[in-house]
Amino acid sequence: MTDVKYVVEERFEDYREVLFELLSQPSVSATGEGMAECADLLVETLVDHGFETVEQLPTSRYPLVYAERLVDESAPTVLFYGHYDVQPPGDVDQWTTPAYEPTVRDGSIYARGSGDNKGQLLTHAFAMDALDAAGAEVTANVKLFIEGGEESGSKGLINYFGDDPDRLSDVDLVYVADGPMHRSRRPTLIYGNRGILSVQLDHRTAADDLHSGNFGGPVPNAANELVGLLATAFEGDQAAIEGFYDDMMITEADREMIAEIPLDEGAIKEELGLDRFATETAYYERLLLEPTLTINGITGGYGGEGMKTIIPNEATAKLDMRLVPNQDPDKIFELVEAHFHEHASDVEVTKLGTFPPMKTPLDTPAADVILEAFRDVWDLEPVEMPLLGGSLPAAHFRENLDVPVLVVPYANPDQGNHSPDEHIDVGCFRKGIEVSAAFMRSYGSDSTVAGDE
Repeated sequence: MTDVKYVVEERFEDYREVLFELLSQPSVSATGEGMAECADLLVETLVDHGFETVEQLPTSRYPLVYAERLVDESAPTVLFYGHYDVQPPGDVDQWTTPAYEPTVRDGSIYARGSGDNKGQLLTHAFAMDALDAAGAEVTANVKLFIEGGEESGSKGLINYFGDDPDRLSDVDLVYVADGPMHRSRRPTLIYGNRGILSVQLDHRTAADDLHSGNFGGPVPNAANELVGLLATAFEGDQAAIEGFYDDMMITEADREMIAEIPLDEGAIKEELGLDRFATETAYYERLLLEPTLTINGITGGYGGEGMKTIIPNEATAKLDMRLVPNQDPDKIFELVEAHFHEHASDVEVTKLGTFPPMKTPLDTPAADVILEAFRDVWDLEPVEMPLLGGSLPAAHFRENLDVPVLVVPYANPDQGNHSPDEHIDVGCFRKGIEVSAAFMRSYGSDSTVAGDE
């Protein structure tokens, strides 16, 4: 048997060319640009790299791409999840090189989707190819499940789960290579993610904007009233909404893991241009183990050049809440709606979208296999995090399949996902292939499988 790392090195230029082809294909789920073409190209790529069954599964939005390699019905089954859709490029002038023209610069691959998520999802296909070329045994059944709507709400994925998905009935573990690793650039394993609830408030007073001199004083101001209403929901950096914190489920083991995460507060402040944080709570405890209430934006009245002395008749605010395990987004929405209606019965409160929080037990056996693969490939001690501060649709797997879900980001911490000049370091891409290969060789080879028990 040939060493798998040697095979990855030998074939790496070929793998990079295949990645560049996928990155060159636009696939913007928000607009539909290139989605069908990208799904077709992904199917072709997976067929060429060791998967026996590859097909597109239709949904109410864009197709899911499903692939499998089954080795033994008695072996455990791992499902690698990813997404082939990307964010729009945004302002093209802010890109050093065009978003859909992959370029290697200073040891990194620059293109939209390089880190989020095409570069990361292809590591699993290349790992399978490298294992086959090396004559190495794959010890688990491997499935890939790649959606086309992660960047626009995962509606197709949710639709698929609603149809009782029999292809996933034998899955023992969901493995998510998405997002950036810890800022220390050490390999990172994450056991869950915060959920999200997005809300819009709309407040209207008069029929039109009015002159502030002719009507200012007796006539209500929609912007003033909305700002006052928002203020009732905060007490310092905490939400002042009754019941908001009632159902949180954070363990002592979570807090102990948080205490071990590397932290350089000065570097974070310098990078972000801050002179202080907004809380006295320890940085990672506040970021990962507590829910938040955030005003994303407020609009109303005149914001252009110079002055326009008006009383705004309409004002809007958008908010999001990041939720921790055991908080139900629908229940939180009811609490938020009740709070705002108590203070202003005529304000309109609209739910814009949700992802539930997700948490896998910290003692899940499959985690040990991933940690050992990290140590073997990176020769570094991994960072473990109980939760990701952001939100992922992976929670739907946990909810619908009732199996462990582990988040295993392969991209560099400065990948710039959703921003101009998004990139994945070449070294991270290569090591991602090696980690996936090491996991496929070890998971299922002994008693270390993905039970929650």
